Amino acid sequence: MVATVLLSMIILGILSVMIGAYRVAAKARYADHARYVIKSMADQFVTQQYYDSNTGSTLPMFQITTDANGNAAPVGTGMSWTNSDGSVGYASSGPIPAYFYVLLGDNSGAPIVAQVTRQVWYLYPSSGQPTLVTQNAPAGYMLRADFVITYPYQGVQMSQTITAVRSIP
Repeated sequence: MVATVLLSMIILGILSVMIGAYRVAAKARYADHARYVIKSMADQFVTQQYYDSNTGSTLPMFQITTDANGNAAPVGTGMSWTNSDGSVGYASSGPIPAYFYVLLGDNSGAPIVAQVTRQVWYLYPSSGQPTLVTQNAPAGYMLRADFVITYPYQGVQMSQTITAVRSIP
């Protein structure tokens, strides 16, 4: 009987360590997927053409982000994402979408809904500080974009940010 109790305690200890290891691996998997999503958005910001060749207008992803009062605000316009199940990330309702949705871990059977935003500013040429006022320079102007992804994991809000800078002639 003593041997059975000792064996049970050892097995429960091993089981709790395995459950903890699974949780750590799952957290890392969600964090990697989140980083992949916003890194992809930042790469698009840096490499894509910034204007519509048909109309000559600036594409929404590169437009300075402000709320209805003209203050700097994170928004989700101009970004899109197709999840592995074929669903497309969509912006929240309202006159200025605050974010759009992405499924993290959708191929693992336990998807988490993440919110992605971007905020775009002009940069002062000399200091690199953000501003909402156009700063023209001989080579054009610089844009800074912060891409943020936020998602819940085991009752805690997790967040990651990537900043991208590019010039626009």
